[in-house]
Amino acid sequence: MSKKNPKPVRVISPDAYPRMVPKASAALLARMIKSDATTQKAVRIIAMKAESLRAAVLDYVDRLCDAGKKHDFTAIYEQAHEIRGLAETANLRATGRIADGLCQYLDAMTQAGAHADPSVVHLHLGAILRAAKAGSDSKLGDVVTGELKALVERKLTELRPAR
Repeated sequence: MSKKNPKPVRVISPDAYPRMVPKASAALLARMIKSDATTQKAVRIIAMKAESLRAAVLDYVDRLCDAGKKHDFTAIYEQAHEIRGLAETANLRATGRIADGLCQYLDAMTQAGAHADPSVVHLHLGAILRAAKAGSDSKLGDVVTGELKALVERKLTELRPAR
């Protein structure tokens, strides 16, 4: 979008979107989606795809590490965002939680108009890499996640003006 000629924002009400299913079938579809049979089928499908999901997360982690080497905070955020969305489904809960913490930190720094502390970012990157390579989660993942969260909270507190 050009700054010289911005287009006005147009809000579309939810009712204006075309329906995916006829109104008469919507209740039946909702019941079917919530059924135990559908849930069990979804669990089986995810289990069958576990290795490819894990491989996808590890690919995002590699990209994240490459972005970290370049200090490309935009690419770091993008890869961490992908990881946090997929990691738990790939049975890499700690990896996803650490990536989520990194995304929240980068979001907060952007909103504050401040630069992210590279050491905080790189601590997260190292933790994400180790958690992803470790595979299954452990209590250690919860400890690391908690410590990184405390670090981020301290850093964000430093940004706030004293009252």
